[in-house]
Amino acid sequence: MGRRKRLCITSTEINELIEDHGATETEGVQSNCEECQSINQQSNQQSSECEIGANEQGAPKKVRGYTQKSETWKMNSTQRIVVTFNNFGKPVGDEGNELVQYLGTLVRMTDHVSIEYSDWRKVPIQKKEDMYSLVKSKFIFHPVETSEIKKWIFHSMGKKWRTWKGSLKTRAYDPSLSIDEIVTQQTKKDNRVNPTQFKELVTRWFTSEFQSTCAVKRMSREKMHEPHVTGTKSFARLAHEMAINNNGVYPSRGEMYVTTRTRKDGSIVDDKAAEVVASLIAIASDSISTPRDSSDITNDDYSKVKGPEKRGYVRLAGRMPAAKKNGDSSLDSQTVHQLKSVVNVMANIIQEHIPNANLSAVLRNMNIEVITCTIT
Repeated sequence: MGRRKRLCITSTEINELIEDHGATETEGVQSNCEECQSINQQSNQQSSECEIGANEQGAPKKVRGYTQKSETWKMNSTQRIVVTFNNFGKPVGDEGNELVQYLGTLVRMTDHVSIEYSDWRKVPIQKKEDMYSLVKSKFIFHPVETSEIKKWIFHSMGKKWRTWKGSLKTRAYDPSLSIDEIVTQQTKKDNRVNPTQFKELVTRWFTSEFQSTCAVKRMSREKMHEPHVTGTKSFARLAHEMAINNNGVYPSRGEMYVTTRTRKDGSIVDDKAAEVVASLIAIASDSISTPRDSSDITNDDYSKVKGPEKRGYVRLAGRMPAAKKNGDSSLDSQTVHQLKSVVNVMANIIQEHIPNANLSAVLRNMNIEVITCTIT
């Protein structure tokens, strides 16, 4: 089993700790992180040796169980995982992945949201708000919490809730069995499934309306071309990782398309995608000396090949807030958030070298929150 990712975690009491202990606290955290990393590496090595020994003896190979995120659920009430959101309002980094997986475990809990609802929009808003409060009890959003981030979390929960119901249908649906037989079989296999709620869902599967909807969706799925090969990793996280490996320079949408449609062996997913990749490479070669802005989506290489964007959606970036009526992009406010992020980074660097600077108090008076995190 792989070791858990080292995450950036802050505390509601962190400011008091920093003011009391100064640089000693920072050094202690760093020392603890190095010690934890060493322990994790040793644990990983021992785990691998055990698995090899078990395989040599002919023991069955362990399979991955359900994602539970028990470490996150059991976190101290004063701790928060710091999740950074990009300028499109999407979470990035390992902390972003932790948030996404946590949302998946949340919507699969029957005491928070039932699978008997036919549509996410029919789930009472109070239930969604309650789940959002749970999310905020485990995570803090950086550089600042916005309404766009809240909408993204609601949208992500809805998507994962639908995926959860779909996975149940894939595993349990059998037209040769009765409704009660399907319910009995699945609830014995999976204790996450509530029998009463599941029976309501299974009953809907057998209706003619549901069957017709499934047939239409299957036909639409068959017509899809140019699938990506990134798996469960979001484009936002992928772009963030590519930027880290490229001195902070984010990839253009053209570069993102080529990366997300190219398999590990170098082949392109299908013929249509191969044509798009060839066109993008040709345009990039012609304009290689021209400076580019990766945030410009109106006249970049990708828009020249695939056409303009539709309102409220940006390909290779995902859903994002629609433009304001006066024509100003909502990205302007995100730019302000990015500048605040830079201020936070600089403040933490100065605080580390000048522990008595007390920058936190100064910036709080300027209505800027400094998030200090430990890596755990």
